[in-house]
Amino acid sequence: MKILIEAYSCEPGEGSEKGVGWNVVCHLASGFQHQLAVITRSKNKEKIEREEDPRVQTVDWIFVEPPACFAWVKQRGSIGLRVYNLLWQREMKKAATLYLESHEVDVLHRLTFGSILPPSLLAGFNHPLVVGPAGGAEMSPSELVKDLPLRLWLKDRIRAVLFRFGSWLPSTRKAYRSCEVALGATDASVAAFKRLGASMARLVPQSGCGDDEVEAFARSNPVNAIPPGGSVKLLTACRLVHWKAIDLAIEAVKKAVENGTDVELTILGSGPERKTLEAKVAQYGLTGQIQFAGKLPTLEDVYQLMRSCDALIHPALNEAFGQAVLESLALGRQVICLDWAGPGMIVTDQCGIKVKPGSREEVVSGLAGAISSLPARRLNWEELQEEAIKRSKAFSWQRLAGEVDQAYRDSVGNGDENPT
Repeated sequence: MKILIEAYSCEPGEGSEKGVGWNVVCHLASGFQHQLAVITRSKNKEKIEREEDPRVQTVDWIFVEPPACFAWVKQRGSIGLRVYNLLWQREMKKAATLYLESHEVDVLHRLTFGSILPPSLLAGFNHPLVVGPAGGAEMSPSELVKDLPLRLWLKDRIRAVLFRFGSWLPSTRKAYRSCEVALGATDASVAAFKRLGASMARLVPQSGCGDDEVEAFARSNPVNAIPPGGSVKLLTACRLVHWKAIDLAIEAVKKAVENGTDVELTILGSGPERKTLEAKVAQYGLTGQIQFAGKLPTLEDVYQLMRSCDALIHPALNEAFGQAVLESLALGRQVICLDWAGPGMIVTDQCGIKVKPGSREEVVSGLAGAISSLPARRLNWEELQEEAIKRSKAFSWQRLAGEVDQAYRDSVGNGDENPT
């Protein structure tokens, strides 16, 4: 089939949403022989054009970007990023219009931004439209929200209000009534797509692994059956924004230390909450146990650090998926998370520890208990590694691309036919 894809985030050698865009395109082009045209950001051009991956040699790349005078917008937090995406979509729509004037296309696909809001401007064309996998309808557990500090409580409530407001906009509902197939990353997002009027909505996890950078690292660096010794080593790897809840991880480390557990936490990433988190670490007297490592130069550096730890701790409040969770499992490392949204869907009792949402005190105690159990879990180290790797294979890029391929066929009414 001939597919025109909107992929705001799409870049080789990167994790998170950039990796989603890139890997899905690679597998659609190679495994299903679709003729793909991909509209992405101009900032990705140099890296994509240097890429020698044979899977994407037949892809027609189209690069667009808003005028440089708007670059400052995306530095203004999550709302600024969404505003910038809308500005980028205006350029994307112009490029799509020109492409459709001279090329036949069977299906339009909004791949990334992997969020329900803002809706894609591809909905304005008279072609079958597929959206997703996408999240955004995942909200923080109510018990935890009420216990947030006022500043963070306001941020969380503003996000919830803006999602409700955006969902009720006539333009949003019109866009999704034009959508033949919507792929939701969680049950909450599937339900949101249905409320918005998508013709068909179903659950498809938002990311994957295998035949990518993390698998290449795992092949070159096999797991060691011998468990680590010494202090328990934890890692977080995410943007330092309030809903990633790194403050919960810090408080849990504090409680675990008070309970006699020798533990070290490394915090990877950057973001607006870093200074606040650093102040909290200093206030608790944990500068010897918790270090901020910022952004490492390469993914291989991240994977090396992840492999050196006992576990990834990822207590996110409203995560649609959690690529770091999947990468940790693929490297044989267990995950501590909330039994909530994307991570709660990915992690099982065989490959990690899930803490039930509750009050802040209950969650911190649960996370601290999970941390304190890690020395004993080293006794089953080989089994834990095997189960983690096994679980990661349930979320392969090939399987995700297959779900997208099925959506393409469903959108044009030939879902029972073999892929072209």
